[in-house]
Amino acid sequence: MDEEKASLYQGKLKQIKLELLGDVEKNYRSAKEEAGEAVPDISDEASRTYNHQLMMNLGEQDWEKLKLVDEALDSFDKGEYGICKECEEEIPEPRLNIVPFAKYCVECLNKIEKEQAAEKHNSKF
Repeated sequence: MDEEKASLYQGKLKQIKLELLGDVEKNYRSAKEEAGEAVPDISDEASRTYNHQLMMNLGEQDWEKLKLVDEALDSFDKGEYGICKECEEEIPEPRLNIVPFAKYCVECLNKIEKEQAAEKHNSKF
């Protein structure tokens, strides 16, 4: 990957990281505010619990995505950005345009997902 494209992807990753950090902070503040509110009845409590759980799940997803973004940023320092962790081939630019923190090419990702689905299916029996 040439220097100009690498710089472009690095900028995209940094922007995603800033957005995620803002979302995580916002979710944390919102959850903290809701925890301190008085609850007038049981249906309000159920609704509040559901909303809190939803925000926490979104927060976990954000943290996972942030981890992937940080790994991708670190891969620039190692000269490994855009290289599939499975087959060690270059990840096609169209994939990086959509998912700049991709660890795998589409073929390897499909293979990994099929293996995980098969393991999950076999563990049920």
